[in-house]
Amino acid sequence: MITLFSVDWYLISIIFFIGLYCMLVSRNMFKQLLGLQIMSKACVLAIILCGAATNNVNLSQAIAITMILMEVIAVLAGLGLILKAWKITGCPDLVKLSKLKG
Repeated sequence: MITLFSVDWYLISIIFFIGLYCMLVSRNMFKQLLGLQIMSKACVLAIILCGAATNNVNLSQAIAITMILMEVIAVLAGLGLILKAWKITGCPDLVKLSKLKG
């Protein structure tokens, strides 16, 4: 019999691998940043699910909030790098960044 807990883990793993696929297939930096965000949201869901399974909801909520704050910082840094790359190359393609000298 399939329990609700195993279905939750199955859906979280699907979300995580969607983000991983988005990061591996795309050369566009915006799409890679979006894939990173999808993967991190799956990790937050996994942390909350673990907290619910162990009846330690307060700790899992604190860790999830801390992780969300770290995601915001990572997104801001990533967007800053993407904007700088856009000014230099004119497009958010990673292949054009590898051709830069310096």
